[in-house]
Amino acid sequence: MIKVKLVVFLLAGMLVQTVYAADSSALQQTQDCLKNKTCDAAKTEAGKAANQKALEAVAGNVAAQQELYNISADIMPILVQQSGGDPAKMQALMQKAQTDPEGFYKSLPADIQAKIKATASAVEKAKAK
Repeated sequence: MIKVKLVVFLLAGMLVQTVYAADSSALQQTQDCLKNKTCDAAKTEAGKAANQKALEAVAGNVAAQQELYNISADIMPILVQQSGGDPAKMQALMQKAQTDPEGFYKSLPADIQAKIKATASAVEKAKAK
């Protein structure tokens, strides 16, 4: 479970760096930004640091890092729904996820939990080699 907690913690950190918006076109832009790493936030020092931290956490595995971004994009609509689109509430949810990654993980749908678990397992296998 520790590896899953680490992945969830990283996801939360990446999402905190992302621009949040409530309307569907902005949500789609945010998801695209995460998947394609085209966010203006990614160009900031904090964004570059978060990207580097994510890469280090997955032992330099660029594919696993991209999967973290893809999962983050999948989580965005859930955050919008849970927060009613309020950016401050979204940020509060992500900060709570960083302090309670297991609780956040358990609150996610089963398909996203499975993606997180698979990514965590792949990272652990890669680190063991």
